[in-house]
Amino acid sequence: MEQKQRKIENTHPRYACFEGKFFSVTFDKTTGGIAFFGVESGGRDRDKHASYNLMLPSYGAKNGAFKKHSPIKSEFTDNTAFFENSEGSVAFYEIKDLHTLNIKLNKALSNDIFSTRLAIKTAPPTIWTRNEPKKLKSRNPMTIFKSRYELPMIVFFPDYGRVEISSSDKDVFCEEELQLSKEFTGLDLGCKNYSYNHNRIHSLHYGSSFLTFKSKSPLESVELTFKVLDECYPSFPEENDERYNGLKRNWLNSFALNRELFDMGDNIYFHGTGHLAVHMKSDLLQIMDDGNEQFEMIRRAFERQMKRSFLHSQAYDGEVSVCYFNKEKKGGFACSVDSTPGAIIALTGIASWNLPLAKKLLPNAVKAADYLLTRDTDGDGIFESPFPGDYMGQPTEFGQQGNWWDNMAFGHKDIYFNYLCHRALRELSELLHKLDKHSLAEKYEKQLEKFDAVFFDTFYNPDTDLMAGWISRNGAIHDYGFTFAVSMGINEGLIPRDTGRRMIKTLLRIMDKEGYGELRFGIPGNVMPIAPADTIDWACMSDWGQYENGGLCGMNGFHFLTSMYNVGLTKEADKILFAILNTYEKELTHSGLMPGYCKSIDWRTKNGVPCGYNYLADNYYFLLSVYAGKFNFPHSAVIPCK
Repeated sequence: MEQKQRKIENTHPRYACFEGKFFSVTFDKTTGGIAFFGVESGGRDRDKHASYNLMLPSYGAKNGAFKKHSPIKSEFTDNTAFFENSEGSVAFYEIKDLHTLNIKLNKALSNDIFSTRLAIKTAPPTIWTRNEPKKLKSRNPMTIFKSRYELPMIVFFPDYGRVEISSSDKDVFCEEELQLSKEFTGLDLGCKNYSYNHNRIHSLHYGSSFLTFKSKSPLESVELTFKVLDECYPSFPEENDERYNGLKRNWLNSFALNRELFDMGDNIYFHGTGHLAVHMKSDLLQIMDDGNEQFEMIRRAFERQMKRSFLHSQAYDGEVSVCYFNKEKKGGFACSVDSTPGAIIALTGIASWNLPLAKKLLPNAVKAADYLLTRDTDGDGIFESPFPGDYMGQPTEFGQQGNWWDNMAFGHKDIYFNYLCHRALRELSELLHKLDKHSLAEKYEKQLEKFDAVFFDTFYNPDTDLMAGWISRNGAIHDYGFTFAVSMGINEGLIPRDTGRRMIKTLLRIMDKEGYGELRFGIPGNVMPIAPADTIDWACMSDWGQYENGGLCGMNGFHFLTSMYNVGLTKEADKILFAILNTYEKELTHSGLMPGYCKSIDWRTKNGVPCGYNYLADNYYFLLSVYAGKFNFPHSAVIPCK
């Protein structure tokens, strides 16, 4: 036992409790199981792991041998708990050290060894294994996904940490059923409920993850080990500085593994195949430390995701979109304009750690890039979105307009789409040169030359001295002080250093005037109110300061903070960065799945009131600014200002 470890307290008539530095556990004397389990991978002085139960209250964890017979005997020492029932079955728990809980089960074991329900409302878990899990069928109508995992496996609880679960017997495996709550099925999930994703979810946030550890045949005895692992993040200078604790705690929150395809979308429900934010995962994975088993698990899952994206979500004309997933791939544009350049960027990112796979998927990336060239419909060098962008809800042959900023009428000459297209072709050209495909690379470089020559004059708005968000087909300029419209341009090398520095200062002055304070909840996408015609007609998500209309999020923080470091505003960037990191360290930031519109905390008002509609793993993208901005790690997403 490590020094200063607390003892098991056995003063309550029903429960015996242990509270350590890295985990807390409460034993139930009437069942021989566990009633409470809390985790703190950082081992810091906080009461989260002692106050929040990661197991479903009233269920907890149960031993298979004690399903029918209550324990008739219990004994406790400083670090052990012993239970024996009338059938002679034994459960012996040992707190081996401050990280490790061993569970030894003997006699009368069934195939179901040990089971627990995890409390999704507290922290929807992600389960990682070395090999891809197996999807199973379930007869339970409340089960939406059922999977089988090999051991050892790592259960990651966002905000809390990682627990590795292993077994002394190689025939032991784990089955998980991700279940809805009967009480909250049919929850109204939003305005008009026209999206199939929205009206089929039924608020998994209030459900549970049911884990059952089983053996292929009955065992006489077995030992399960629950070991709390350290926080997992890429190494960086000054990592012992406690101001970065928010990074350490939240880095893995970016990678929420979907249970159906075992890839990474926004959360554990949405899959990421052909996803519009796929490049953000790739950006984060570029700087992972090689040889780290957890990082390798994530990279393998992401590689599977990209294979599926090009196999199942690429249309005949080259476009990549989730809308083509396992459907007819006629092409002609689907829904989110950023998914195609995002797929190219993600593939070039994979080349930094798995060049053979990148080479294998290169023909698909080239096909996608050729599709992007067709989006310069007027030949001026700028890529045109197929959406007109005149006003929100404008009828189009393609349906609702869409990029990552889905609450606004982005369209036609869309600056966000154009930044991603520019980066995609730039990075693909660099990869093609590396692979000695010079003539192909030069084709894309010619388009980039045309783009660079006209970009600034196309989007610069002299009335605000900022960059417009989009120029609609009717010629109107839509400029609401978009922070990313400036910061992404700086990092892409399209806005000169002095000009970018001036624009950033302008945006900071406006934010200060609007009362954003220290920006501790993130960075707003826009700092001027959006005209009603350009946003959704739904007050809770469109009023000024709500959601994407001036609300704060972490995703946008990567572009903005990194650009501040890029133009030399280091002191100002540090102040904002450490304010956000402090929030992410001290408060719960992972808000679960669909607690109701305007209730999830991936978006906040300037006063910290939740105003998001669905937990987004994109919220942690800003953490990359520590590496690519603060410490100037070389990264493909950033061209250093001269």
